[in-house]
Amino acid sequence: MKELTNETEPEITYYATHHGIYRPEKSTTKLRVVFNCSSLTDNGISLNDIQYNEGLIQEDLYAQMLRFRTYTYAFTADIKMMYRTILINPKQRNLQRIVWCESEHESPKIYELSTVTYGTVSTPYLAQRTLTQLSMDEEANFPIAASVLRNNLYMDDVLCGAATLEEAIVLRQQLKGILKSAGMELQKLCANHEKLSLDPEQNYNFATLTETKTLGVSWKPNLDCFLIKVKVCLDSSYTKRDVLSTIAKIFDPVGLMAPVISKAKIFLQRLWRSKLEWNDLLPAEEYREGQQFLVSLENINNIEIPRRIFLSLFQKLLRSMALLMLQSGATVQQFTANLKI
Repeated sequence: MKELTNETEPEITYYATHHGIYRPEKSTTKLRVVFNCSSLTDNGISLNDIQYNEGLIQEDLYAQMLRFRTYTYAFTADIKMMYRTILINPKQRNLQRIVWCESEHESPKIYELSTVTYGTVSTPYLAQRTLTQLSMDEEANFPIAASVLRNNLYMDDVLCGAATLEEAIVLRQQLKGILKSAGMELQKLCANHEKLSLDPEQNYNFATLTETKTLGVSWKPNLDCFLIKVKVCLDSSYTKRDVLSTIAKIFDPVGLMAPVISKAKIFLQRLWRSKLEWNDLLPAEEYREGQQFLVSLENINNIEIPRRIFLSLFQKLLRSMALLMLQSGATVQQFTANLKI
């Protein structure tokens, strides 16, 4: 951002309110600034009210996660401070002003934000459109990575991979190269193979990382499996609002926990039929059933689900042969002997 001094106020300006959000569990950017461009001006209109919003030009989360499960060698990463690397037209920066002072004893100063700012409705589109343009401009130099920028990004998160380790390493290098050409940097690289995880340019090594999060889903790269994390709070009483809140905490974009969530939603339907209000305490029978469900819900944290869902042709044939032989009465020893032949 740029400090403004002794300048005449333009005819049209917008000053955004802002605050900080502190997340100590984050490995990077523990304190993030949030700009509220929906705050109204004295004429009752905000910046977001007058902005165009072209929506997202990328596939939804479900499609991204399904594709991520098809690779033999997979890795995740994100683009470091992606929004801060995309400049806004200087003629429009007067719509991204903030007021700031270092202490209560100093006079406030006026700044203009120079880059795409999180808090404006156009931000997701502008960021994704920039990456799409980058993929078109640099496709001749980075053909594999260009395709990833168009198809394997969800906001600033990268989920991709390849059928062989060599292809995955080339993809990683091309991805770093195409982003570097636009002044962007790939960070927090994590992979299911040590050679793919090792990166001499990184300040820290993710090869020994036991668990990471990708698009809100926990992934153990060393075991190459997904985990579903749920925090359960047991209490002496529950309301219908508490039940809904617990269901909403199960983030499951791929549908891995559909049987569990379905059971919880059926229970919530019963509460609706009982005509309970949101803050009414559950009757004794419903309370016992809800308590039992919550106790069992903690077992979700122990479930490990393989990330990869596709098997090689040889593995498929092998399993088909085993099934046919065992169905015909052959023993495991006979099947093993046939394999040696």
